[in-house]
Amino acid sequence: MKIFVLFLFSLVFLSSKIGGAQAGDIAVIVNKGNPVQDIRFPELVKIFKIEKKYWDSGEKIYLVLRETGSPEKNVVLKKIYKTDDPGLKTLWLSRIYREDITAFPKTLNSNEAVIRFVRQVPNAIGFIDSSFVDTRVKVLRIDGDLPGEEGYPLTEN
Repeated sequence: MKIFVLFLFSLVFLSSKIGGAQAGDIAVIVNKGNPVQDIRFPELVKIFKIEKKYWDSGEKIYLVLRETGSPEKNVVLKKIYKTDDPGLKTLWLSRIYREDITAFPKTLNSNEAVIRFVRQVPNAIGFIDSSFVDTRVKVLRIDGDLPGEEGYPLTEN
């Protein structure tokens, strides 16, 4: 019985450390077929603000966000948009009013939904809690760093 309990504890501990990611790290994910491996943080900000609308290959970027109130979106609001949710809605409305964009980005309600969407849409980019990362999608390095590595910019801290 002790061995079984120790085994379960080990599984829980190891699953929280896979890839070095820490709780609160947000992974930026793309479709596995996307040739991008590493992105500079200022370029990521432009993509998330829909100021950069096309991948370097010429394909239209399809941004997918998490729902209001999710811990993942809160980190992105703080680190990328530097605003709160009402401020982000104001940004989208002003961009629609100026006809810079035609609609709000797609919003999904779970990490799993974002993974499924990005897996199915070759041009998509989204973000999830790094503990949900699996082989169905590709995690982008940001300025050379992956979630859990020192210097990674999308952490809760």
